[in-house]
Amino acid sequence: MHILLQILTGSAILLFCMGLHLLITVELIRRLHLRSNSAANLAWRANFKRTSIVFLVFLGSHTLHIYIWAFSISALGALESLSASIYFALVTYTTVGYGDVTLGPEFRIFGAMASVSGILLFGLTTAFLVSYLSKVIDAHAQQE
Repeated sequence: MHILLQILTGSAILLFCMGLHLLITVELIRRLHLRSNSAANLAWRANFKRTSIVFLVFLGSHTLHIYIWAFSISALGALESLSASIYFALVTYTTVGYGDVTLGPEFRIFGAMASVSGILLFGLTTAFLVSYLSKVIDAHAQQE
């Protein structure tokens, strides 16, 4: 696969995953606001439940992105099996990069785009969680 095609294909998948993640995040924000106008109105137990749901939603979102990358890697024939593609996508997206499963030279740039996707989307998730948890902690500190 030509380098330019790897970059374009990888960028398209990255943008698709970014858009999907943003849609999930916006919907999560909308639903959190529908349930309660302020975290201060909720007891610790309710906030624990909401926070657990937030974590599960983001876990699901990231898992979905890993499968999108895995199916793309498999569809391009970059790895021999779907299970190898899933493993490679998981290790690359999370930037662990064990190196025991690698792509050939004709797919290396494309594979690296999965790690860029993971870095960006984990960063977005982290920013959301820091903001959300700081509001929950501040609200409970004001109650005391």
